[in-house]
Amino acid sequence: MAGALVGGAVLSAFLQVAFDRAASREVLDYLNGRKLIDRLVQKLKIELMSAGAVLNDAEEKQITDPAVKKWLDELKDAVYVADDLLDEIAYEALRCKLEDESTTTSKVMGFLSTFVNSFDKRIQSELENIIEQLESITKQKDVLRLEKVAAAELPSRPLTTSCPEEYGVFGRDKDLEAIFDKFQSDDVSVNGICVVPIVGMGGLGKTTLARLIYNDKRVKKSFDLKAWVCVSEKYDNFRIAKTIFEEVTSSACDIQTMNLLQNKIREKFMEKKVFLVLDDVWNENYDDWVELLKVFRCEAQEIKIIVTTRSEKVALKVGTISAYILNELSIQECWSLFEKHAFKNGSSSEFPFLEEIGRQIVQKCKGLPLAAKALGGLLRFEEDPRKWTEVLKSSIWDLPIENNGILPALRLSYHCLPPHLKRCFAYCSILPKDYEFKKEELVLLWMAEDLLQQFEGNGRMEKIGEQYFHDLVSRSFFQRSSNKNPSFVMHDLVNDLAMFIAGEFCFKLEIDESCVITRKTRHLSYVRTEYDSSKKFKVSYKAKDLRTFLGLDLSSHRWVRNRISMMMIDDLLLTSKCLRVLSFSSYKNMRELPNSIGNLKHLRYLNLSYTSIKRLPDSLCNLYKLQTLLLLKCESLIELPSKMWRLVNLRHLDLVGTKLKEMPLHMGKLRNLVKLTTFVVGKHSASSIKELGELHLLSGALSILNLQNVHHARDAREVNLKDKSYLSKLVFQCGFDNENSEKERHVLEQLCPHSKLESLTIEDYGGTKFPNWLEDCSFSNMVSICLANCKYCSSLPSLGHLPVLNKLYIQGFHFVLRVDREFYGDGSSTIKPFKSLEVLSFEDMPEWQEWFLFEGEHEDGVGVFSTLKELCIIECPKLSGGLPSQLPSLIKLHIAECQQLASVPRAPTLDTLKLRDCDKVVLKEIPPKLDDLFIRGGRIFLLSFAELMTCVAVPGSGIPTTLKSLEIEGTFQITTGHYYPSLESLVIRDDSDSLWSFPLESYPKLKSLIVSESKNLESLFVSEESYRDLSSLTDLCIYSSPNFVSLFSGGICAPNLISISINNCNKLKSLPENMRILFPSLQYLYVRECPKLESFPEGGLPLNLVSLEVSYCDKLFSRGLQDLHSLREICIDDDNCKEVESFPEEALLPPTLTNINISSFPKLKSLKGFQHLTSLKNLGITECNNLQYLPEEGFPTTLSSLIIEDCHLLKQRCEREKGEEWPKIAHIPNIVIDDELIE
Repeated sequence: MAGALVGGAVLSAFLQVAFDRAASREVLDYLNGRKLIDRLVQKLKIELMSAGAVLNDAEEKQITDPAVKKWLDELKDAVYVADDLLDEIAYEALRCKLEDESTTTSKVMGFLSTFVNSFDKRIQSELENIIEQLESITKQKDVLRLEKVAAAELPSRPLTTSCPEEYGVFGRDKDLEAIFDKFQSDDVSVNGICVVPIVGMGGLGKTTLARLIYNDKRVKKSFDLKAWVCVSEKYDNFRIAKTIFEEVTSSACDIQTMNLLQNKIREKFMEKKVFLVLDDVWNENYDDWVELLKVFRCEAQEIKIIVTTRSEKVALKVGTISAYILNELSIQECWSLFEKHAFKNGSSSEFPFLEEIGRQIVQKCKGLPLAAKALGGLLRFEEDPRKWTEVLKSSIWDLPIENNGILPALRLSYHCLPPHLKRCFAYCSILPKDYEFKKEELVLLWMAEDLLQQFEGNGRMEKIGEQYFHDLVSRSFFQRSSNKNPSFVMHDLVNDLAMFIAGEFCFKLEIDESCVITRKTRHLSYVRTEYDSSKKFKVSYKAKDLRTFLGLDLSSHRWVRNRISMMMIDDLLLTSKCLRVLSFSSYKNMRELPNSIGNLKHLRYLNLSYTSIKRLPDSLCNLYKLQTLLLLKCESLIELPSKMWRLVNLRHLDLVGTKLKEMPLHMGKLRNLVKLTTFVVGKHSASSIKELGELHLLSGALSILNLQNVHHARDAREVNLKDKSYLSKLVFQCGFDNENSEKERHVLEQLCPHSKLESLTIEDYGGTKFPNWLEDCSFSNMVSICLANCKYCSSLPSLGHLPVLNKLYIQGFHFVLRVDREFYGDGSSTIKPFKSLEVLSFEDMPEWQEWFLFEGEHEDGVGVFSTLKELCIIECPKLSGGLPSQLPSLIKLHIAECQQLASVPRAPTLDTLKLRDCDKVVLKEIPPKLDDLFIRGGRIFLLSFAELMTCVAVPGSGIPTTLKSLEIEGTFQITTGHYYPSLESLVIRDDSDSLWSFPLESYPKLKSLIVSESKNLESLFVSEESYRDLSSLTDLCIYSSPNFVSLFSGGICAPNLISISINNCNKLKSLPENMRILFPSLQYLYVRECPKLESFPEGGLPLNLVSLEVSYCDKLFSRGLQDLHSLREICIDDDNCKEVESFPEEALLPPTLTNINISSFPKLKSLKGFQHLTSLKNLGITECNNLQYLPEEGFPTTLSSLIIEDCHLLKQRCEREKGEEWPKIAHIPNIVIDDELIE
């Protein structure tokens, strides 16, 4: 069984790639007639096979023998070179083929012949060199005593037992109870056997949890027999069954046949309650599991089995109930475990200094119990802080193997991977720690690096990649992210394992980390920052044969204005000719791509998403190997190169968010396209919609835009969407008007999609009636429909019959008067319409007056829209009623600008309610589970609301104690003497004259308060009689309140207040006195446009202040900030400082500042006094038109970024190499002047 699990050496998969390339049609075509080069290629294959014969032996011995490790690295480097040569041959063959197809003149043909001869000579020379290198390498295998062996056996590991943990178990109480809850669930058993799998990566504590369950008193009390079996990698049904029998009989067993053993077990189990643990199961063979279960098919009263495994596939095969996914420990739980193993008596109380280091060590464990236990054991009774610091700064893989159980535990998972998955996993070493990645993203990278093994019958590359990805998820190498988006992460220690495996071939250019890059490095990644200058990438120039240059974002925020050195891009494209993956995504300063991009013959993947690129060079069309071109959100891009059709291997073209006017000619020749997000129909027949008919492999989402340019409906028929069954989402954007409505309808009629479509959007449709196919009952998989701006349609299509329709958006139907019976389907009273609908939205329907509600007896006895969770009705001014009266599942309700609507549905489960400009709505009661409430306009409603709020002190008044968030725009009436115990967030935009002050004591749990545009608000207050400690308040914002004069009246203490923001309060003269005492936790203070605010309060600002912004507040800096030793960021924006000529004032700023931004100082001439700011990293200067002089003494050496915007005199004086101020700033790594990164 072990041999089935272990797939062999990782390099063997790489060799197979080289062999497949040598046997490819392109290479064979090229070799035809070139006998000398053909012989060299054959000799190359022989040398590769000779080395490949001993790979299994070498991979095993490299762990303990550095010489073998070095030999393997030299071989891998040589294979990379050989593969590049073979790939270049394949490229040249493809180039010649395409040139032959498009060229006929004898002059050009003669030039091509000369070029080919020159290429032949170079390739011949380079093949001879690499063969000589490989011969030298293969000779060394005998010296190293490497032999041809089968795939290595798995390293043996100690068998687990059921004995309780000696040092106790931490953080698994909830997991324990969750497993027992699973045991009690309904329908957990199949044929009397209940199997609960526990799944998690190696070292996570699955065995520990199983022990905890096994030894729990409830198991002892509830079961007659119990047994523990360590299954491990060598799966053997007879051994498992024999161990179980020996455990339940407490005696040795000498039975030799399965049949006799099975009968004995059945006799023992008969009418008994049996509990079993099968620990560490690896075998994914379902038949083996079925055979084992036969042993237990007896008349036992009850059998419950715990199976622990690293594989989700195992869990799916064996479980009778969903697997329990075990998560990491919390940091505190991990610390408790570490402390127990590291310190005498399990307590760190006597060693506070070691505890400080130990807690940092525990952070490295990232919740992995095995790591905490191993590192704690390594430091057990060690009292020398230097040893602890050594462990803190070391990689897990550098620690002594004899004391390090982490390495073998995680290596075992890797060891069991087949070679193709080993390569894919090792490539993941370029991913930064904590980086969240999507499946599609990684599959495209694997595909570009030729890591996907495609052979006849195993499907498209994308499907192969998805299977690889799922395999690695199943084996716990990847974990699902805790965030809502469908992304994945690698545990830090798994990431470390990948780095350990990849060695010097993969390199992460980490922030503030000195790494070593070598000639052998092929894959480089880095985390994008705001300024990526050429100095950052200087280290990468050593790696001349880079295959991957990949910038990644740890943050998902795309609004960050990343900039990159264009000089570095030019150098990279000229020197790194072997690139296969190249990403310049998210660089806003990138407006063009150099022509030299066309020289990257091997390039498969190019990502220019979120750049400002305006056009792509024609040379891009020379990238015949290109598979993926990502142009997502390139909002300045209006056209593609005219010869895109030459990119014959292109599979993925993402054009979402571009401004293309039409597609280039002959797009139909790109027959390998699997993903084309957007097709823009041009006005010219050459960019006709008919081109889509040739693209048979299209999958995923496709938007067809500008359908008004389709000349004839028969052109649309040739798209043949019915046969494009891989498409799951379609968008039709018509751009029609009413003059040609019949033509538009005929065009859409011909674009009938296949019946398995999941999502459909029709926008800007000018017809009066929808195509017949839209109401077709065969769309059984349709989940989402959006019909937008179909303003000439006078009725809605019949959609209620769609069985799985989940979301429906109706917008911009200007001629619909009523939503009637046809909307619901075929009119049958027994079939409930919209039985799966969860989201329904109507918007911009100015003539809609009536909503006919479908009634009738349904199979489940529940009314229509019983599954609806979200309902939006927006801009329907004539709708007067008819809304569903009962919506039992509704969670969100949003009604806006419906001036005739008088009531809203009853929804007992309602969580969020938004009512905007609905003057006639009267809310008779607030739903009992309401959490969020937004109100704007509607005075009648607000009076009713005020009355309800007045009743809040009356028990049973109907006011929900669950209401946590309230946002009101319009009239806000304070009801004094009452109490709002649940409210946590309150936003008030008050256009009345009634709000003079705000009683904070009425809101004891309030965390966030925002008041804006309140004409008469003067202060916030707490009455003398009430409790003044506002311990819940964390965020406070006051905006555009012209009469606001006092932040708090009375001495209010807000110990947890973190942020204060005050903007445009003309009468505010002072901040509260004693802020250090009243607001000890304050970290962020923003004061803008408060012209009468002259100084900071007596006693100074709170000492924990981290960020301070002051804008348009004259004279506010009369008092220094030098004692604020937590302050990291300050922003001063004030064109009222008309007399300030020099900044900063002496000793004004503390040395802890890392970021300074100054703006709009009209008379500022010079900067001075920056040398004491020894933590300064970023300095921004904006709109200081008279500023000329930078500090004479220069800036501190810590300054890494200087940004100068709209400072005309200073810009001239900072000109590179020429300006008078240049010597003062030349050492700064990142200098940006007027949005240009200066090199």
